[in-house]
Amino acid sequence: MITIRRATVADARFIAENVLRALHIEETDERHIEHLAGISRREDTLYSWRNATIALCDGVPAGLMVAYDGTRYRQMRDITFPMIRMYVGDDYHQMDDEASPGEYYLDSLAVLPQYQHKGIASALIKEMFRQRDEAGIPLATIAVDPDNDTAYRLYTRHGFRHEGQISVFGTTYDRLVNR
Repeated sequence: MITIRRATVADARFIAENVLRALHIEETDERHIEHLAGISRREDTLYSWRNATIALCDGVPAGLMVAYDGTRYRQMRDITFPMIRMYVGDDYHQMDDEASPGEYYLDSLAVLPQYQHKGIASALIKEMFRQRDEAGIPLATIAVDPDNDTAYRLYTRHGFRHEGQISVFGTTYDRLVNR
């Protein structure tokens, strides 16, 4: 059985591990995980526990979603990115904004490998739509690697459509929108 709950500060390590998973960073260095967990314990960062939602499968944490109002993106980005220079470098001021006002942005989505193909990602996306609607925001957006066919199929199955491209950390992503 899949249940969804908002994260708490106690989930910071799970958030950190799964943000790294969502970003395809296979980092096992405990210092890096704990550093990102510290960022997740804050209330003013992109990867804050306040922006995170946890999916449980039979009561066990199985997936993570980080999503937020794009109005807060720039402020949180300018706090978060200097703290994670080891992953993003210093040129983030030159990249496209991942989110903008009027958008509810799905920043990160990850499901632990042993829980994949059980509907957890879909449950998290539906929860993101619920949060977007509750916030009264008209759009949901996400940046997707155009070569990630699995993710692309997942998001288009949930009504996301291609609407341009953005460049993030030197990589071009497709911008998908759900109205």
